[in-house]
Amino acid sequence: MTVRIAKNVDSWCTRCKLVLVHTIEAMVGGKITRVHCNTCGGQHAYRAEPPRTRAATGRGSGSQGVGQTINEQTSRPSQYEALLRGRTAAAARFYSMSARFKAGELISHATFGLGAVTGERDHIKIEVLFPDGPRVLLQGH
Repeated sequence: MTVRIAKNVDSWCTRCKLVLVHTIEAMVGGKITRVHCNTCGGQHAYRAEPPRTRAATGRGSGSQGVGQTINEQTSRPSQYEALLRGRTAAAARFYSMSARFKAGELISHATFGLGAVTGERDHIKIEVLFPDGPRVLLQGH
């Protein structure tokens, strides 16, 4: 396949955070320099691959950065288990943006599953810890 302007190419979209089909907008010396996403319409520099995570590259402040990532990943399940200890899904309220929740309350979300409310932000958002990680959700809206 010859690469030229107006052809489609796979590229990392900085807005969608996925490798998607993009249209080539600019080239310099035979190299793709600028593309636009066919999904969201965002324009950005061409990136053939997604960015690497800090733990995968080994960069950062030595082994401390990698150790922090590992500790965060291992502590999240134990923190989630501690918040659910002794409680079941039967005690959870179904999540709705119009409902209001308090810290410590269990919620059942259609997409994320069973979660525990860990805090409140600005009276319209709640922080919820789910099995796959923390999320910020709207409340009383």
